[in-house]
Amino acid sequence: MDDSVNEFMPTPSKNHFQRVVSTLEHRKADRVPLTWGSPSCSMHRTANENLLSFLSLTPQNEPLITDDILQIVETDPRILDYFDIDLLWLLPRTAEIEWNEDRTAFTDTLGRKFVSGGGFFNQIQFPLYDCSADELLRYQFPELDPNLYSHLGFKAKESFAKGYGLGIDGPWGLYEISSSLVGTSEFLMDLILNPPLACAIAERVLYEYLIPFYDLLLADTGPYVQIVGISDDLGSQTGMLFSPNVYRQIFKPLHKKLIDHIHSLTNAKIYMHSDGSIYPIVPDLIEIGVDGLNPVQYTAKDMGLEKLVNDFGQDLGFFGGVIENEVLSFRSPDEVRALVIENATILRRNNAFIFAPIHNISQEVPPENIIALYKAGLELIN
Repeated sequence: MDDSVNEFMPTPSKNHFQRVVSTLEHRKADRVPLTWGSPSCSMHRTANENLLSFLSLTPQNEPLITDDILQIVETDPRILDYFDIDLLWLLPRTAEIEWNEDRTAFTDTLGRKFVSGGGFFNQIQFPLYDCSADELLRYQFPELDPNLYSHLGFKAKESFAKGYGLGIDGPWGLYEISSSLVGTSEFLMDLILNPPLACAIAERVLYEYLIPFYDLLLADTGPYVQIVGISDDLGSQTGMLFSPNVYRQIFKPLHKKLIDHIHSLTNAKIYMHSDGSIYPIVPDLIEIGVDGLNPVQYTAKDMGLEKLVNDFGQDLGFFGGVIENEVLSFRSPDEVRALVIENATILRRNNAFIFAPIHNISQEVPPENIIALYKAGLELIN
């Protein structure tokens, strides 16, 4: 660990919770709150190993995998302390998966098969591929295991008592799960050619998987969390995956039912994760009760930070968006810091910005750049 790392030792804060609450209410806090550890701002297991080694920290235990597909791990508490993180995340344990003999592929509880490649696991089989209405009726969603959530209540109380802000995040979303069951191209075709079938699939995902998941997720944590995350990747770099009208006809009513159900379980704010260009439906998300957007992928069409803050900053908070992965992975620490400060200066204008990168820190990111990223965040003092 070089001298510059030794010099970077922020004084631990006592204002974590108040910092988060003020920000969620669009009130100026003493500093922009920093977060790390959600499914969209965690760290690949390789990057985790490299950062711990760079900081001369010996792993205390085998890191807990929090996402088998993305191979992200639970953040070491010493790293959270090192960067003076304000908003912590409560995550259920991962469900049992069925591995092949050499652990290069697995099948999950939904019947989806994934194979290793590029440091991640990529889906290759779909349990409802090109299904009929009858085949959909015969499909059984897995029964969720309450033991995977039983530790969350204690962890919530403990972290809350220590003065941290808390977030909690759910599984993949309506479109994401539906398309992963049927096949992406097949489900996109169903949205146009067979809307009743597409809607029936999404409704079953909502009522038989997502709502039971959030019931267990919030059973013991609802009073302690300030943010609940929902997810649905609806955009590409150049536009939405389907038209805004398709979103409004099929997914918007179901998203509203999910948000209303979550509001019946907690008073927390709802933040929506969607990659890509989703500008046309942002007003729809605000209408159904979304309080903030993540990951703020500013390189996608119509998702420029100035545009988003100017058009929606009165109604929405922003979580993420300070740096794209390509810069974080392959540029110098000085370049990382400069871009982070530039983007964060825009995002913080509405006093409702939670600091995080656009997505998970990938395996090739140098430890020096991770330090430069969060050190820049700590400079965002009001």
